[in-house]
Amino acid sequence: MNRLIDEPQLVKLRASLAAENELMQRGIFTDLDTGRDYFTGYAYETLYDWDQYFEAIIQIYMGWPSDYIKNGVTIFLNHQRNSGLISRSVPSNEMHDPEHVKPFLAQIGLLVAQNYGETDWILNEHYFPRLQRYLDYWLEEMDENGNGLSEWMSAPHSGMDNQHERAGYWGDRFCEGVDLNAYLVRELRAFAALAVAYGKRHLADTYRQTADELAERIRTLLWDEEDGFFYDGNGRFHNPPRSQHAGWASTLNAIPNDPLIRVKSVSAFAALWAEVATPAQTRRMIVEHLFNPREFWSPYPIAALARSERWYSQDRLPNDLGCNWRAKTWIPTNYIAYHGLRAYGYRELATLVAHYTHKLVLQAGNREYYDAEDGRGQGLNPFWGWSLLAHFLPYEESRENDMTSLGEVGE
Repeated sequence: MNRLIDEPQLVKLRASLAAENELMQRGIFTDLDTGRDYFTGYAYETLYDWDQYFEAIIQIYMGWPSDYIKNGVTIFLNHQRNSGLISRSVPSNEMHDPEHVKPFLAQIGLLVAQNYGETDWILNEHYFPRLQRYLDYWLEEMDENGNGLSEWMSAPHSGMDNQHERAGYWGDRFCEGVDLNAYLVRELRAFAALAVAYGKRHLADTYRQTADELAERIRTLLWDEEDGFFYDGNGRFHNPPRSQHAGWASTLNAIPNDPLIRVKSVSAFAALWAEVATPAQTRRMIVEHLFNPREFWSPYPIAALARSERWYSQDRLPNDLGCNWRAKTWIPTNYIAYHGLRAYGYRELATLVAHYTHKLVLQAGNREYYDAEDGRGQGLNPFWGWSLLAHFLPYEESRENDMTSLGEVGE
């Protein structure tokens, strides 16, 4: 049973979100391979990787049962190859096939365990080993140069489809993403919490240590002291280009003689959400960048790309792929920044992010993303996916607990 089903404040809030709840019914589909029903925010029926983490939180707050959340995870695990690779969407396609599912499956599993008290569906001999193999694939197969940092295959792989300047095109594989490795820190810790619940404490200790070591690498290898910013690592450092786009990308900052890709993206604030930044690093990220109107604090914050970047544009640029992550505001990255601020004790600033995020969605409606300069809703319309998180920010503001917390099962 959903632990929040009868929470009075949420019951009242749900009543005001009856239209959104009805809209979400349009996102229930059936996976043809497994016969299982799942939820997605996309009318074209695709189940995506990190989307379902944030969609799971929405389902919990809406008072939904756990079925669609659990099915989303097990559908991915049922599509795992022998190598451990799981393509990042269901159904997949030839471009997604080699791109490993983003590291959120254990975090979703932990959400279910903490909010529904259900663990048997994932902590069993069939799915738990698959979960471990998928995580090991990130650590072992997606660290091409062996420096302990995993790489995105492309900007679309990162989910920030057209941030090619930092993450490249299909198959470029040069970006050791701050976001990716921060997500991995959280995923390792979530997996460890599940391992404890499964009675595998030694395994949990191993993965916690791996998380600690990865956090230290992010703090040291991806931090630029002069700029006071976390940049993605450059996998091309002292290595030859991988693909036909290499020459183009090299002119954009992923250059062989620089260990960092000097593009300021909202993705960097994942380092705060994963709590890997030092207090001093956090303060600089917040004061010098997040709330800087010349960078991320746009008229309708938080901009996906710093306003100081020459690729910051309200319009798509030539050769852009997918959705626009330039002069745009996306609710899930606002949510990540919000919880990063809370994690380090910046409650008043977190409240400011919550206020502007909630106000934006109320004014522009339930859309896929928003223009960071004029606040217009853009992308899918209507949208019943992760943008609905904004409606629950006032509720989270009134509570001490954090839905994204990685505490042990039962805490």
